[in-house]
Amino acid sequence: MRALAPMRALAPMGALALAAGLCAAPALAHAAGAADLYYERAVMRAADARCRLFAPEISAALAASSLQARGAALRAGAGESAMDATSRRAEGAAERVGCAAPDLTIAADRVRKAFAGYARISAMSFPGEFSAWQADRNPVAPVVNRKAVEGPRWRLSQPGRWDGPGSGTVLFGLAGDNAAPAVASGASAGAAPSSAFLILRDPGKAGAPYIDPRRHDLAGRAPPANITRALIADARQAAPASLLPGGKGMLFGFPPAAAQALEGLDPREVVAVEFVYPDRPSQRALFEVGDFAAGRAFLRAGR
Repeated sequence: MRALAPMRALAPMGALALAAGLCAAPALAHAAGAADLYYERAVMRAADARCRLFAPEISAALAASSLQARGAALRAGAGESAMDATSRRAEGAAERVGCAAPDLTIAADRVRKAFAGYARISAMSFPGEFSAWQADRNPVAPVVNRKAVEGPRWRLSQPGRWDGPGSGTVLFGLAGDNAAPAVASGASAGAAPSSAFLILRDPGKAGAPYIDPRRHDLAGRAPPANITRALIADARQAAPASLLPGGKGMLFGFPPAAAQALEGLDPREVVAVEFVYPDRPSQRALFEVGDFAAGRAFLRAGR
């Protein structure tokens, strides 16, 4: 199931009404719809944070939808600085309305009704430019030879693409308790990889996302080495069949801080997982950041 857009119209909200001209630049007209949607949801998130309007699952659902709208606006051409300004404008609008204001009460009720079924959706797809995150709150055990395979299952996952030499399935995402990212790589000739590194842009070295306008592929979005940092996997084991078809490969787990680092990146960015082998050169798989943050919020929004 693709991600939905359950809340749309907040026009009657007086001071919280959607401001025309949020995306006034003609070149960004195609991004206006997503930016408007992000503004609406950012207003309600800010109001919820101040007035505690919603139950936890509704707050999480609103967060997931807001993050997805922001990612869609960025992919449609909206600038990151413009989206940050939209966020500040939304927070200011929410601050100007009292928690007991009738307009806010009406809008909050609309949000509750719009998201009433969201927490009961078990699976959702979050498409990006090149890849998609598949989120599943209650994943069913895979079946092999007519028998359910026991073990941890992917809650949020994306298939990777090899950058250069590489073969076999490679999957990245959240499994089990959703706390920390993991990557599973299928077996290949020779010894199994001895370690794995998650390589991503270091905000301390480059404050803006690395997006080469001349390239429109995953490899073209991978940041150069001089602005990256590497997080080493702190767990290694044989990949269970519940996470890797056939169960022939390795599973690496990264520290929980890796999830926060991914959420802090621009949805248009690319990260790499580098597998290090004892007997041959390393191999690199590429993944789109995409709506990782929205997918993670979706997992938290379930009942």
